[in-house]
Amino acid sequence: MRKKKWKKNLFSLLLMMSLAFVFSVYLIPSAKAESRPELSVTLNVDSKKVNEKTITMEKGSSKKIKVSVVPKKSGMKIKYRSNHKSIISVSRTGKLKAKKTGTAKISVTVSENGSRIRKEWFKVKVIGKDSSSEKTGTPVVLTVNGEAFQATFYKNETADELVKKMPVTLNMKELNGNEKYHYFNKEFPTDEKAPGEIKAGDIMMYGSDCLVAFYKSHETSYEYTTVGKIEDAAGFAKAVGNGDVTITFEAGNPSGSDKTSD
Repeated sequence: MRKKKWKKNLFSLLLMMSLAFVFSVYLIPSAKAESRPELSVTLNVDSKKVNEKTITMEKGSSKKIKVSVVPKKSGMKIKYRSNHKSIISVSRTGKLKAKKTGTAKISVTVSENGSRIRKEWFKVKVIGKDSSSEKTGTPVVLTVNGEAFQATFYKNETADELVKKMPVTLNMKELNGNEKYHYFNKEFPTDEKAPGEIKAGDIMMYGSDCLVAFYKSHETSYEYTTVGKIEDAAGFAKAVGNGDVTITFEAGNPSGSDKTSD
């Protein structure tokens, strides 16, 4: 009886050891694999994926990196780095600032509990701002409450079509404490780009039918078509104030005649 009991115990011991081996070899690794799925990190600038690509920015412009991590866990940290900070800098929040012409590599590192788990990169080529179209164009006078402001409408299709409508008086609405805008009842040709930063005095077309005159500088993520530039931006800001305003646009020197408002 004792011998049979001993054999039974030995059989049970061997069976348990076999099951433990199978569990450790097959089940535990698969559980670990399921607990840490492959991490996906996507870098976007201007809503476009830029992983391992090269993008172009104009000197003086700004853009924002948007990082998408899947799956995202609490405790994850994202760190940005530029290998040429004198060409392009990147803030702790992923804001890019183009400082001078050249090319820089931007690295984005995702870490968890102090350990790096993924690193992605892209390159930025900084080019000089194309001012050729700004040096030449059509002189335009904007008149606000009897005060005239000289501007230049650049040589492009949008600006040319606007000049054809001049002289024109527009009732322009206030928006955001930095712009005056007017919607036309017709559409204009466009060449929309994301400037990243708006300068006081910029005149742009939003969409294909909204003319915007900016009187304060600010960052933006919207796309516009460049139209022109007001020379005395500070004086223009004082003249238009913080409410709706009527502005007359006239090509060349003021002649004192107006076209019916659009």
